[in-house]
Amino acid sequence: MQLSAYRLLLYPLQETGVSVTPVLQTLGVLGAPLAAGVFATGEHFLDHLCFLGCSPDIELEPQDNKPFCYIRVPMDGEITIFQPIRKPVLHLQQWVVVGNIHEAEAVPDAALLTALETASGCRWKFAYLKP
Repeated sequence: MQLSAYRLLLYPLQETGVSVTPVLQTLGVLGAPLAAGVFATGEHFLDHLCFLGCSPDIELEPQDNKPFCYIRVPMDGEITIFQPIRKPVLHLQQWVVVGNIHEAEAVPDAALLTALETASGCRWKFAYLKP
């Protein structure tokens, strides 16, 4: 399984201790589990991610030899350090990573961010991670 170094990060502005996995499952963003904390894209993944440009080249099915879109969520509540592009380092306990998304290739839709905000009780933002 080849996980891409290009990633979109969704993160809360404050820690709340609420797992976002149930929210993503309810929205249909998560598909089959691929590894601990890593999921294939779900049936409604494309309903909640807006791809920019005229013809993005994305692969939604897991591939052995080609990067594909996947969702990663924290499993243990430990702090994870992320380095977004053109932003300061983030130390996060809660987050959602969408793999194989290049900088400015896609953004989360308002419904996804609203669902995450409702579940966690705080505002969420997004950034692109350095490869």
